[in-house]
Amino acid sequence: MLPSQIRIRVGEYDFSNVLEVHPFQERSVTKKVVHPKYNFFTYEYDLALVKLEKPVDPMPHVVPICLPGSDDLLIGENATVTGWGRLSEGGTLPSILQNVQVPIVSNERCKDMFLSSGRHEFIPDIFLCAGYEKGGRDSCQGDSGGPLQVKGKDGRMFLAGIISWGIGCAEPNLPGVCTRISKFRQWIVENVT
Repeated sequence: MLPSQIRIRVGEYDFSNVLEVHPFQERSVTKKVVHPKYNFFTYEYDLALVKLEKPVDPMPHVVPICLPGSDDLLIGENATVTGWGRLSEGGTLPSILQNVQVPIVSNERCKDMFLSSGRHEFIPDIFLCAGYEKGGRDSCQGDSGGPLQVKGKDGRMFLAGIISWGIGCAEPNLPGVCTRISKFRQWIVENVT
């Protein structure tokens, strides 16, 4: 898509309600930067940045998220996924923003989980996996590009991952796979400043 075809909306909660307690803000995009190594087939380097026409106004429900402060693998941390993706595989789309907690698993454990489901998946260190062996909670179609957030030791939320891909939704041993933001801090900072 061209930048002129993109509109960014922040502070949205319920698509079906125009009169929400806190209003959303919309902005046009003046620039788009896709990671130069993005691979359409493997989803490696699955991230992009957009520059808004003007800054968003801070509000109680519109606050910036921090970048990860370290290269900690975050194994075992409970992360929060949010989005308006499908409520089940092939299911309905909600009008209200959904959120779910999922544990971050090591990339080795992630590969083993996929293998136990008969899938041989390549999980390089630029990916981060989150999900349960028994399934039940997950991101789903339509959540891609959304945040995987973790609460830091200082109590502030940081962007651990960007939802990238998965197989099915909330199936046993099929965790969600995200772009690991700690691997892209320098690229983000270079392109934002």
